[in-house]
Amino acid sequence: MDDVDSSTRRWEDLDTDILVKIFQLLDLFELTSGIAHVCSAWRVACCDPLLWKTLDLSMLRSNFIKIPLEPFVYVDQRSDKKLTRLLKISLNLSKQSILTLIFHFNLYVSDDQLTYTAE
Repeated sequence: MDDVDSSTRRWEDLDTDILVKIFQLLDLFELTSGIAHVCSAWRVACCDPLLWKTLDLSMLRSNFIKIPLEPFVYVDQRSDKKLTRLLKISLNLSKQSILTLIFHFNLYVSDDQLTYTAE
């Protein structure tokens, strides 16, 4: 019985480079969904700069209504919160290693969100 246990490897014992390779196959939603909280080894892998060179938000679109007066657009609160959440988690995990941001042209990014991202 002990022989079986000693030959079995646990996920958290995988080499960080292997975990990073696996995590590179995940999309942004999967990467920010909480896998960094599984264990400390996964947290280290989730913070690897290779995963965060580019923050691709092209799959996100805002639910918005154009209006004739300032601010000229009303963004659905749920869309706004979703973007803010993704930005906060991504920026926390990336440890300032993001070099490129990609936005969908129908994604409304507020000045506050852009400033937060830039800082």
